[in-house]
Amino acid sequence: VSALEDPYTVFLPPTENKQAKEDLNGAFEGVGIQLGYKDDRLAVIAPLEGMPAEAAGVKAGDLILRVVDDKKKIDVDTTGISLPEAVTLIRGPRGSIVRLTFQREGVEKPFEVELKRETIVVKSVELKFVEKENQKVAHLKLVRFGERTSQEWEEAIKQISNYRSQNTNFAGVILDLR
Repeated sequence: VSALEDPYTVFLPPTENKQAKEDLNGAFEGVGIQLGYKDDRLAVIAPLEGMPAEAAGVKAGDLILRVVDDKKKIDVDTTGISLPEAVTLIRGPRGSIVRLTFQREGVEKPFEVELKRETIVVKSVELKFVEKENQKVAHLKLVRFGERTSQEWEEAIKQISNYRSQNTNFAGVILDLR
């Protein structure tokens, strides 16, 4: 698959396939970073809300230069690393420590952040009620598809229905599929 020259297309051996299934389940142990690439370098696409990476000040767009985990005897430069490899290095048992070296645009020198891994639950559906010009709108965002998506979707629809029946200034729903 490397002939495709697509960083997102990779063969998944059994261990990495297990991680992919954990991703679909939406619960795993890690630091709460959505990973991707920026200029062919491993990068933070987004820190997950309320998770260790966000609490430590990690920002979208930060490049991840190095991963160090003393317990797992890992000290790896991320140049040329695949996403599944990066996930394997960064994830680990709840309560364990991983140190990541970041480069941030506008910051002269790389910096290291020590992160304590936690159980990460990634929601498939997010619902917020927003008000504009005295009208309330439900902002329903479908973030990803996973094992719990159907259940989370139904819960959100029930919340919208209940909210609509109790509020006369309810204007509608925005379905966000970004």
